[in-house]
Amino acid sequence: MKFIADIGNSQIKIAISEDEKIFKIKTFSLRDINLIQQYFTNICKREKCSLFYSSVVGGDFEKKFRGLTSKIFMKVDKFESTKSFLSVKNAYSSPSKLGSDRWLQIIGAHKIYKQNTIIVSFGSAVSIDYVTSKGVHKGGVLLSGVDRYTKCFSDIHNLKAIKLSRMTNAKSKILENNTTKQIAIGYKLMISSSINKIYSELDSKSQKKVLLILSGSYAKNISGIVATNKVTEPYFVLKSLALVEKYI
Repeated sequence: MKFIADIGNSQIKIAISEDEKIFKIKTFSLRDINLIQQYFTNICKREKCSLFYSSVVGGDFEKKFRGLTSKIFMKVDKFESTKSFLSVKNAYSSPSKLGSDRWLQIIGAHKIYKQNTIIVSFGSAVSIDYVTSKGVHKGGVLLSGVDRYTKCFSDIHNLKAIKLSRMTNAKSKILENNTTKQIAIGYKLMISSSINKIYSELDSKSQKKVLLILSGSYAKNISGIVATNKVTEPYFVLKSLALVEKYI
């Protein structure tokens, strides 16, 4: 059985991969290392398993994760950012500086769609990358993720306890009479305005309509996007891992 895993700054998403498709997606907090080990062990004690993963964290978690997976899986491979992969060229002069999750999605977008494509990935940060139909990564933009956005209000006494729900109503009014909703709509406006600005500029220079991919669990909460040629891919890192796995 083939497992794939996307290790972010606070969560790990795990899926089973078969024929470039993903199944049985599970999400764990990085703090739940024992639950992660138990999940893998319960399945892999019955059959031989392999693991292919990407990670944006290092240090103690990486050591613990490698230690426990090496005892469970017959093969463990980690995806790293490179100068080029599957005819896609990395825009970074130091390719390893580009997060492997972003690099995977850039490769995945080109392999699946082969269009001029903007990938907006919602995680601890919001990354926006552009890859051409010829597989040339042109670079990107980074914005604050929703959790870090709310923390910027933490030194304001009456706003210290503010928490934004990831399921806020996509039909929120432009003006709200509730502080939490005001902060939520402020974040949505900030993100959607940035996406629209970047999309409009790149689309105006493209001969064919640019594709917009919204990736990550928070993507479904973003409204007001002007792009009509768009898709939402909540597990695009996992999907991209499944696509590139056989080429490693």
